[in-house]
Order: sequence, then structure tokens, then C-alpha cells
Amino acid sequence: MGLRRCALAALAAAILALPGCRTSEANYRSAYERAIGHRDSVAALDSTIYGANRRAMDQRSVTVDGRTYSVRTQLVSFTEGAGGNAEALRRYNVVVGRFKQLFNARSLRNRVAASGYGDAMVVQTAEPYYYVVASSHDSLPLAQAALESFPELEFSLRPPLPFILEVPGRSR
Repeated sequence: MGLRRCALAALAAAILALPGCRTSEANYRSAYERAIGHRDSVAALDSTIYGANRRAMDQRSVTVDGRTYSVRTQLVSFTEGAGGNAEALRRYNVVVGRFKQLFNARSLRNRVAASGYGDAMVVQTAEPYYYVVASSHDSLPLAQAALESFPELEFSLRPPLPFILEVPGRSR
């Protein structure tokens, strides 16, 4: 019994000697320096190829019947296995989701398709970002009309969504 008591006492002393998860100025300073480093690395990212792809998206405002729409132009490619088909991708597309993870884009695409947009698909940029396209159109007025119907959906779309994505070179 004496040996057991000594072992328990030694274990208790060791536990008490360990530094706890106490907040200290050093912990705050370390977290602050990591956040600053992350911010600086994001700023450095803009000078890389990924930053160039991000800047490659041209954005303009188009006013039709007194309403202003954001039209973004960017090269995208069809994402296999994420709904729709490559032939369905037209020049003007209503984008309702933007993700870094394909899983998240597929999930939203499935919800959009279940809400009546069976031709919904996922396209991707070179970076890649995955855009969920609810509908694809040959003309800007048709895309604008489709964009108008999205506030009725049960999804919570945060700005800048939804928007119209113009895919250069797609004319049908």
C-alpha cells in the first residue's frame, strides 16, 4: 500500500507541476503573430499565379429596366461528376454558390437541383474555385430573368451571390 500511495503522490505532484491551459500574454502574443503572418501570406498570395487567377475575373455592372446586375467574366471548365453536362454550359450562368471544396459545391448543387433546377451543375476556375450554376443561358436577358427568381428559394445566399457569370467563348 505504501508504494501505491507514493506513486499516487508522485503522479499528483507531476500533474500540478504541468503548466495548465492558462491564458497569458505570451499565448496572446503568439496567436497575434500567427494571425499577422497569415495576413501577410494572403497578401503575398496575390502576387502568385493564384492571385493572377483571382484577378482574372472581370466584373462589370449592367443596368436593364432600372435594375443593376453584376456580370463577372471568367474562364471556367465543367466539373465532371457534379451534375449537369458540359454541353449544357452556356455563355451566361446564374451562380448561386462559390466554394473551395468540391464536396460543399456538390452538396449545394444537389439542394438546388432538388428545388427545381435539375440542370444545375458545378464549374471550376483554374485556382480552383467551384461555382454552383443553377441555370445556364444563351442571352443576358434570360440570365437576368433567372437571377430575379432566386430570392424565392429557401437558401440563404450571401453577397455577392447570386451573380451572373459570363463564360468567354461560349456562344450558342
